[in-house]
Amino acid sequence: MNDHIKVRTFLAELRKFLPERTIYSALSSLPEDIFDKDENVKVPCFENDDEVQEFIKKNGFEEYENLANFFLEPYYDSLEDEINAILKDLEGSENVKSEIESITYDLEYMSIYG
Repeated sequence: MNDHIKVRTFLAELRKFLPERTIYSALSSLPEDIFDKDENVKVPCFENDDEVQEFIKKNGFEEYENLANFFLEPYYDSLEDEINAILKDLEGSENVKSEIESITYDLEYMSIYG
């Protein structure tokens, strides 16, 4: 799962100050494909241990849920972009357009005539 060098380096820095259980719990709650795309990997690089500790405290990584959410945010943003692109493609389709119009008409008819 963590073949991405940026992620491995980031986790190595966190391991200096966080219990392994916290990191393990966070990583095991992530989807398997979370690090497959480079745009889903947004991790900082640190110059020293003080920066690492400050980053951990600032983001509340003492709780594994916060660490998991740190990785999930760009992943969900990417999924949302993909879904929006698919929906945009579907909106252009004439079949889908006519289905949407038909459903809209049915809903309007039902709201008027109950």
